[in-house]
Amino acid sequence: MSSSFNDEYSFNDAAENSISVTDIKHYFYCPKIIYFDKVMHADAVLSSQQEDAKKTHKEKEKKDKRRKTMFYEEQFPNCVKLFNIHMYSESLRVEGVVDCMIVNGNERIPVDYKRMFSKKGEAWTDHRFQLTAYALLLEEQYSTIVRRGFVYYLPEDKAVEVKITESMKTYLKKTVKAIQNVIESGEEPVARIPKSRCTGGCGYLWICGGIWNRRH
Repeated sequence: MSSSFNDEYSFNDAAENSISVTDIKHYFYCPKIIYFDKVMHADAVLSSQQEDAKKTHKEKEKKDKRRKTMFYEEQFPNCVKLFNIHMYSESLRVEGVVDCMIVNGNERIPVDYKRMFSKKGEAWTDHRFQLTAYALLLEEQYSTIVRRGFVYYLPEDKAVEVKITESMKTYLKKTVKAIQNVIESGEEPVARIPKSRCTGGCGYLWICGGIWNRRH
């Protein structure tokens, strides 16, 4: 990267105290999002259509999160649902707010709501590991073991169960360290997909494209 580009954007000189579960989801979507957001402190630029969709999403999500029909009674007959649970892991230095936590006997189950469609009935990769992050936070906060969670795809009215394995938890912990390394080192990671296939939905195409063009 040229010196003129360094002068134009200020880099983060000190490590952040913590990262969020949303940061983890962003990293699985594309590691460069972390770099642009946490290191360069660049703002995501969304189109007017994306901004309108984001506002609509937030408004509808507030209503949808409190629907009593989110889960069938026969699946969780005596469960308790708690919403917007804030958690922090000192060991991981990760914080997050889980949309819903189902208390089913001694079991605690994280639920994340998405106003988008599933991947043909399956949870998307970034959503699966977002749930895994919530699972680790729940385990630390409540001294329990979390083995499953749900991603609720609101447009489909579909709850997709995600089995949360020990290997997923281990991989998630390694990912957290990778994210923290990006922030602390200031080194730019490799994009998840080639530039030719990127739609710019993250909001950072304005800067990512500029960097790419400078290097090629």
